[in-house]
This record gives sequence, structure tokens and C-alpha cells, in this order.
Amino acid sequence: VDEAHYLSKTIRDMHDAKKKRWDLTEISIGNLDATICEEILVQLLCVEPSNETSRLAGICHQRTAGNAFHLLAYVSMLQEQKLLVNLGSYNNQPKRWTWDPDQIEGETTISSNVVELIKATISKQPQKLKDLLQLVSCLGTSFERDIVICAFPHMHDGTDPSQVGKVVDELLSLAVRKAFLERQGDSRYRWVHDSIQAAAMQQVSEADIVAYKFKLGMELIQSLEEKDVESNLFDIVTLLLHSDEECSEEDRAT
Repeated sequence: VDEAHYLSKTIRDMHDAKKKRWDLTEISIGNLDATICEEILVQLLCVEPSNETSRLAGICHQRTAGNAFHLLAYVSMLQEQKLLVNLGSYNNQPKRWTWDPDQIEGETTISSNVVELIKATISKQPQKLKDLLQLVSCLGTSFERDIVICAFPHMHDGTDPSQVGKVVDELLSLAVRKAFLERQGDSRYRWVHDSIQAAAMQQVSEADIVAYKFKLGMELIQSLEEKDVESNLFDIVTLLLHSDEECSEEDRAT
């Protein structure tokens, strides 16, 4: 994370307060080397170390610079693009995987930005799932299922109002299975990582997302019951304020 990230601010605040309140110990964790990348891949794929896993680890390390989250996102992308293929299990043995290192090297590029890796993965998802991820990316780091059900049919055409609850539940479950979201209790969800949220939001241009946020904020005001508006007031105001200066009169009218 960068210096503007909430975690960085929290750590700075802890440093400022540590002399008065507590002892603070920092442990610096650098990026993974190629050997550790191979150990992770061996565990993920349930295979024995070999020349093949060593070469795959070398490619993964080169592409991600050993960043742990980048590594997992990169491996997920390889699977999505069928460059890492699951052959299934055989005789009660663990799943078998196959890959072509030359093909992986030829069809993937180095990315210092994990958001770009995740954007590539999201872009290959079903359109309704992409629509849902775009919507909830505007709702903060966590959100309630009922808010999504309220907003989804207004923000994306083609959903039968009588089926919206079922559709949203199916899409949320799919997002959890794909490791974009995770559950927080029965009806609340949160992003697995803020980079996934950023990637979902960047599926459209910055200019379009401004108008989208304004429309979403207005739909929530108009569709939610008064008590629900009050309980979600911070998120709604954030949506409207974010777009206040950049959203055109034409956007507001629509």
C-alpha cells in the first residue's frame, strides 16, 4: 500500500501515540524470492517440486517481483486464461495441473500493478457479475446485501424486478467463489482486498464512474426506506459529494 492508504495512516498514528500508550514493534517483510514462490506453488497445486515447478515459479517471480498478493492474483489469472489447467483427480489422487512455460512467457507480461492483473481477470467474467462488481465497488470496503438488491435493477437494465433478490444472491455467491468478495455474517459482504475493489471500479473510465456514482447515490435516496437512508447516509453522501464538482448538469438530469 502507498502512503495515502488508510493502513499507512493508521501505522503513522500508532507511531505518534506509542510513547504514551504502548510499545510498538515493526517487522519488515520483503517480497518473496523464487524459492519461496515455488514452495507456495507446490502447496497450491499439490505437486512435488520439479524442474517444471521451478520454471513456473521463476516466471511467476519475474512477473510479480515476488509480491505475495500479486503472485496469487497472477496464478488466478493463469487459471482464468487456461494457461494453468486443472486435469481433475484420478484414482482418489489430488487434482493434477498442467502448464506450458513457453506459452505463459509468451502470453503474459510483467506488471508492477496488481490492479491490472485483477482487471484482466474481471474482464473475462460474465457481464452480470461485472455489473455487480462495478456497483458494489462504489459502496465502500463492505456493504449490505439489501442495498445491492435495492440498487441493482435501477443501475443495470435487463433484470426482472421479481427475480432481483435471487439474481443478486447468485451473483454475490459467485463473487465469493471467485474470491472477489467474502461474507461478513448472513447479509454483509466485503472485498477480499482493496486492489480488487479498485480493479472493479476501473472497468469503466474515470469520467463515467463519476456519473455512475451520482446516479447510484440518487437511486439509493429515492428507493430506500427512510430508516435505511439514515443507516447508509455516510455512503450515500460520499457518492454524491464525490461527483458533485465533476458531474455535468446533463448527467444529473439523467
